[in-house]
Amino acid sequence: MGDPRPQVGDRWPLVGRERQLSAITSTASGGVVLVGAAGVGKTRLAREVVARLKTDGRRTEWVAATRSMAAIPFGAVSHLLPPLNNDSRLSVLHAVAAHFTDSPVIAVDDAHLLDDASAAVVHHLAARQLAYLIVTVRAGEPCPDAVNALWKDGLTSRVGLAELPEDAVDQLLDHAFGSRLAPVSRRRLHRVSAGNPLLLREILLAGLDTGELRHRHGAWHWTGEVRATTRLADVVVGRLGSVADTVYAALEVVAGGEPVPVALLEQLVGGAAVATAERKGLVTTESAGRRLVARLSHPLYGEVIRSTMAASRARSVAGQLADAMTSTPMRRRDDALRVGTLQLQSGRTGDPRILLAAAKQAKDRFDHELAERLARSAHESGAGWAAEQLLAEVQLDRGRYDELTVPGSPGAGADDNDKVRWAITRADAMYWGQGKVAEAEQILDELDGDVADGSLVWILLFDSRCAEALALADKVLRSPSANPQALVWAASAGIPAAGFLGYQDRADEIYRFGTRVAAENELQVPWGPAQMGYGRCLSLLATGCLTEAWELADLEYQAAAAKEAIAPLGGWAGFRGAVAKARGELDVAAASFREVLALLPNYDTFRLAATCLAELAGARALAGDHRQAQRLLDRADSPTRLTSRLFQPWIELDRAWVFAASGEISKAAAHARETAEMARHNGLPTTEAFALYDVARLGEARSVYIRLSELATELTCDLGTTLADAACALVDNDFERLTHAADCFEHQGLWLHAAEAMVTTARLAHDAGAHTRATAATSRANNLMRLLPRARTPMLATTGLPAMLTSREREVALLAAQGQSSRRIAARLNLSVRTVDNYLGRAYAKLGVTSRTELGPLLSPRAPG
Repeated sequence: MGDPRPQVGDRWPLVGRERQLSAITSTASGGVVLVGAAGVGKTRLAREVVARLKTDGRRTEWVAATRSMAAIPFGAVSHLLPPLNNDSRLSVLHAVAAHFTDSPVIAVDDAHLLDDASAAVVHHLAARQLAYLIVTVRAGEPCPDAVNALWKDGLTSRVGLAELPEDAVDQLLDHAFGSRLAPVSRRRLHRVSAGNPLLLREILLAGLDTGELRHRHGAWHWTGEVRATTRLADVVVGRLGSVADTVYAALEVVAGGEPVPVALLEQLVGGAAVATAERKGLVTTESAGRRLVARLSHPLYGEVIRSTMAASRARSVAGQLADAMTSTPMRRRDDALRVGTLQLQSGRTGDPRILLAAAKQAKDRFDHELAERLARSAHESGAGWAAEQLLAEVQLDRGRYDELTVPGSPGAGADDNDKVRWAITRADAMYWGQGKVAEAEQILDELDGDVADGSLVWILLFDSRCAEALALADKVLRSPSANPQALVWAASAGIPAAGFLGYQDRADEIYRFGTRVAAENELQVPWGPAQMGYGRCLSLLATGCLTEAWELADLEYQAAAAKEAIAPLGGWAGFRGAVAKARGELDVAAASFREVLALLPNYDTFRLAATCLAELAGARALAGDHRQAQRLLDRADSPTRLTSRLFQPWIELDRAWVFAASGEISKAAAHARETAEMARHNGLPTTEAFALYDVARLGEARSVYIRLSELATELTCDLGTTLADAACALVDNDFERLTHAADCFEHQGLWLHAAEAMVTTARLAHDAGAHTRATAATSRANNLMRLLPRARTPMLATTGLPAMLTSREREVALLAAQGQSSRRIAARLNLSVRTVDNYLGRAYAKLGVTSRTELGPLLSPRAPG
């Protein structure tokens, strides 16, 4: 299916101007002068006012002033004038007074470009109240005196139009894309357009033309820099106006390194050029600590100037800036990153120490692509082992295990810190790159230190040895000599380890401690706060505390989107997807997982790509789309994708729901039961509990309720008790107990579980003759299911007519409704064809139908009432 092209036409809908429009159209006489920067929508608003007033039956005229027409007296208004025998200005004004007797509406666009004679006509119309005027003027441009007099003399009102607020820009983006624009791309378009609707439209058109704006994984993404098309460049050059070469050179220097210290800029291009650029409104200055720095006055100026600059000029500017900055003390923390980036852009051999420091800062700021380029450049410039080591660490952060090259030993003279870093990199390469657990453990065991132990906690966690991980984390956290890096690593992995074991209180305790350490040492451990958040969210997911998990994931996701920080954004998008899927918000889940795949196409950090694909498959399966779910699961199963023992049960539970979506309910239940055994063997009691309850959700509660009851006594979180109560209630047909379980599910944010429980409660209460309770349960089930419009699960189908069927009759009927033959159904369910036909015949009789085609509408797994 083709990707629908965004609706980016020549005219946007009018947004963000409702207040001004209402005020203008309610004015009885005179008119209005609209003043604003180029592209803010003055002409669009003027056209809307004209259209509104035209519906009242008034005659309307449009005057468009241009630079070329400005040389011709009366040129802009010539079409308004009656035939004249004398073209003196006084005669023209007398003729205008005699001609305009019906008080028309006259719009004058770009009135700052009017010739003096035309401006006099416009002023005369206002002064004699011969017409209602709508005049647009570009802010900051010189105007004819007659135009300025319109509002200065009180003949018209003056309305200033600022850039559009964010919510109005969102309306324009929604008009163009609907909900199909990736959030980080939306954030970037906000920033680059700065609320200017004309520039926003031109940016989008340029992005479509250059391919930087493209459709991937169900959404539109801006994938690179703004590359200026001829049309976009013309628009920006028009805004810049005519400037001297020296001034444009100043703009190029600012674009090449903004913000640029003003003293440095004046050193490179001269004070006069800087002053002229600032006076023309092309450059702004602001204080940054004790320095005055210069920026271009609009974010798009820099994008377009950089895009249109000749490659040789761009290299020259970068080199000049780098040389100028290296002549300063470079005391600011980001100076190394800025100079290193400029040296990289200059194409010259850079200072290896600066490049290495820059690569480290880029890594700390989560800009892995830049960090990798800087590290490579540092190595090429002679930074040696340190650059190789940093490059390997960056590749590990990106999950680029196939490209990873671990450097050789740092040498006998290396300090202990370098030896530890090297050993941890070797261990990570063994585990994450090759799946060799024992070899990785041996490397870290030989180090025998807190930092090595902190790193080992992560490997133990992902190897599903949560009890060992938690014990080792506790050891590090109690160590008086542990440094912040060791504490952060131990805490961030210990939190989810405790969660998977069901120790939510312990997870909370570690989280509070680790968060404090990370906050106090953010410069030393820049990833600390994010790692704490990831660990906390995973712990909440493991224990079914989805309300808190969603609040955390969504808050951090929005923060990362605002910063356009791609790596953290991808991580939090994955957590949003996992939480939304567990809640039953399947559209949100699918969009989030697709965003991860689009944001991080070449990343497989922590070997989570397969899990992400499987979770997306599970979301589609729960929505009833078994074909797409199977395709996604096949991708997750690719032999080139490694995964961890921690998340393998997640993948297998997703597989169970793909079976269920295809109608193989018995097979799905059996696979969920096998997954529960896998989780038990792997030491994951909360995962086992979820898997066992999935067996119950698939119609076989009797086979799992005893084990769930045992787990309820072992787990210290509420999850085990709630799942066990629900399973026991299903076995006993106890709608009172099931209602209580639904209350607990809803409180924890497990909305889909709660909806399923209330659907079943409604049926059980109805069957027991408790009609009032059944009605109340039906109402509550409907309210829950309105939150989950896409959910399609067997328990949601166990109401009304489908509830008259046994689980096997319903399974056979569902497969038949999909158009499958009796022979194929028999093969899938390991039954005889005669048995299938018997089940089908009984289903027909109970439902009052005679063919497969009549089954589909009756078996739709939706609303109970």
